[in-house]
Amino acid sequence: MHEASALAVRKLVHFATGILILILTWLLEKDTLLYLILAGTFFAFITFPFRRFYLLHKTTHNSLGTLFYPLGILSAYLLLYNLPVYYFQTALMVLVLSDTTANLLGKIKNSNVWFRAGEDGKSLHGIAGFVAASLLIVYMFLPVSLLVNAFYVFCFLMIAVAMEVLSWRGSDNLSIPLGLALFFFLSEHYPLDYVFLSGVLLLMSVGCFLLYHFKILTRYGSLAAWLLGIYLLSVGGYVWTLPVVAFFISSVVFTKIRGAILGRTHNKGAGRNAWQVVANIIWALLSSLFYLLTGSEVFIILFIVFVAAVTADTWASELGPLFSRRSYSLADMRWKKAGTTGGVSFAGSIAALAASLFIASLSWVVFFEQWDTTRVGLITLSAFLACFSDTLLGAFVEGRLVQMRFFSKRQGVEDITPNDIVNMGGSLTAGLFYWLF
Repeated sequence: MHEASALAVRKLVHFATGILILILTWLLEKDTLLYLILAGTFFAFITFPFRRFYLLHKTTHNSLGTLFYPLGILSAYLLLYNLPVYYFQTALMVLVLSDTTANLLGKIKNSNVWFRAGEDGKSLHGIAGFVAASLLIVYMFLPVSLLVNAFYVFCFLMIAVAMEVLSWRGSDNLSIPLGLALFFFLSEHYPLDYVFLSGVLLLMSVGCFLLYHFKILTRYGSLAAWLLGIYLLSVGGYVWTLPVVAFFISSVVFTKIRGAILGRTHNKGAGRNAWQVVANIIWALLSSLFYLLTGSEVFIILFIVFVAAVTADTWASELGPLFSRRSYSLADMRWKKAGTTGGVSFAGSIAALAASLFIASLSWVVFFEQWDTTRVGLITLSAFLACFSDTLLGAFVEGRLVQMRFFSKRQGVEDITPNDIVNMGGSLTAGLFYWLF
């Protein structure tokens, strides 16, 4: 069967399945419906490899949408199991009706696609239709007590659109219901400030789109930054956000300066991808989560240490080649051109020390509102030494990773690289150094 016909059949199956589940939410007990959704998910996964089920699964060559679809419904149902059923019904209908509307309207004009990664294209017509359909669904299923708060509705729509845009090989079939289910779950269990959250969502959406537009971040890099920014501002507040912003802004500025002065084109591509964003922030992010869970001050200090470490590494990489012509390679103990992987230069070392002290000082004052020379000094030293750990890993480990089959086949803009692994390993040692001291 022609690919377009197969796609139409699959969309029809998903639409009919979604409407059937909606009807069953009124007819069946919660446990019975859960067993049916589990059975449907199991059926989707076991039939996916077989050609005889081509019409149910095949859309485009790389799409996994028919697996994400039942998984999204199941995850949303489990998360909202103990909450009023209208929450699940709303999330389900946004997936079934709004997503279908976006697909239909998105085909009005071929040149209308404005946001693309791989085969997942998002258009202005499609997004507009998605918003309109979602707004209609909200007023059909949610109680008036929630709808009187315009900021609540605005937050819902912003999150729904973000989950629609966040699509990799059909993953919006998972991100839409799961993302909305998380929003409903949090709104029921925690006192959210919807006015503040609306401002954060709008600010981060505009900011991250501009970062993508000006090729500072890739598509998924900007989405990763969007999620990180919302988490830090909404959950942690400005004290957790400011050190990360200082790291990011300084990194972008020095990268642009290096490219302008040296005439390099390394910063004129698609920008930093999601893996690079994650590699730089993963340990600091985990530290903040552990602090929220435990309330222990040590995780605040580790957060500062990790942010200082990645800032030191970035400043050394970008400023070192500007002021030093040569670097000493730790791999073969020879002098080489500045900027060589695994190389140490005097200017790069000074830049790393300055970055460590800058983040340590700024963060300590922001968090604790008083100066502690000993603690700031230990954080600075730990982050500075982690920069040398990163260099050692680059000299002796990165080359081996490059030769691995896993990395040799991953050359896309959004793929993880050996350098990302090295960056994560190097920054992790900052916490180990602080623990030793």
